[in-house]
Amino acid sequence: MRSQPFVLLLLVVAVLGLAAPMAVAQGTQTLTVSIWGFNLDVLEENVFAPFEEMHNVDIVLDTGNNSDRLARLQAEGENTDIDVVHFATQFTHIANQEGLLQAYNPDGLENLDELYDWAVDPLGDQAGVGYTVNSLSLIYRSDLIEAEITSWADLLRDDVAGFVSIPEMSTTFGPAALIMIDRALAMQAMDEGETPEEINYDADLAWEALPQLADNLVTTYIRSSELTTLVQEEEVWVAPYASFAIGNLINTGHDLSTVVPAEGVVGQTNMISITAATDQVDLAHAYIDWFISHDVQLAEALDLIDSPTNATVELPEDICALLTCGEMLDTMLVLDQAQVSDRLADWLERWNEVMVR
Repeated sequence: MRSQPFVLLLLVVAVLGLAAPMAVAQGTQTLTVSIWGFNLDVLEENVFAPFEEMHNVDIVLDTGNNSDRLARLQAEGENTDIDVVHFATQFTHIANQEGLLQAYNPDGLENLDELYDWAVDPLGDQAGVGYTVNSLSLIYRSDLIEAEITSWADLLRDDVAGFVSIPEMSTTFGPAALIMIDRALAMQAMDEGETPEEINYDADLAWEALPQLADNLVTTYIRSSELTTLVQEEEVWVAPYASFAIGNLINTGHDLSTVVPAEGVVGQTNMISITAATDQVDLAHAYIDWFISHDVQLAEALDLIDSPTNATVELPEDICALLTCGEMLDTMLVLDQAQVSDRLADWLERWNEVMVR
């Protein structure tokens, strides 16, 4: 008769013993992050690994360029397993217009008030937070090009023909490069010192000059890593480049000069957003808050990866000179992403008519 309680006790112990490992397994969450496949080794050290340890979470990466990842999100819709997405502003705008994102809750982001005002809500409806600001300017081989590069229009010069690359129209900065070439051509027709009052989003002059520019190109590039390879192999002497790629370009070991063209540089934020389909809303907010924190923003800047949008970050002068920070923030041009997005489909068709020959 005494054996029954003992057997029951063994059963209870066995059940509890089995339950404990299950609780541990269930305690490890998964956060799927859609992001570019660039600088992932540094991001792992500065961002992903510390976040995983702090929150007992496994980060799963979905990598690719803006266009490819947006297309996947569009195709999957509410069935996507992506929780958080990193996009350039124009792609965030498209995703938001299509109902693929949800608004973030400001109360869930303790570090939000440390951001520059323009990074808090770049699209105006809390579709995402600007966690880094990039600029598009020019870089060139100062040991191979005798006449200094000073203007976006210099990409059309005869002495650089065959050694020019520009970003593809489908990329983050493809439209921006064309708009800045248009601005340079417009300024050539104006009196010295004058600048256009507004950005010409139709870029008529640049479209007229595109066949000439196409003849100067060795190729276009989709990823910044492709540009780095082209510079490394000495196929490209001059090109527009995004500021986040400067570290890898410098590491090519070539004599490269960075240029702030007379017509200015284009600035745009990369944004982190929460997908409409995720059920990991709290964890997604924690991820965003970690990414915009002082320590992460400082580490990313010192590694020449991301220019900080956290205004509390102070950088050495030599680092700031290579990123989008300091005085450049006051002078850069910021494009209206709605204007760009409205033209993009037509521009891609026109672009292919010239470039695919």
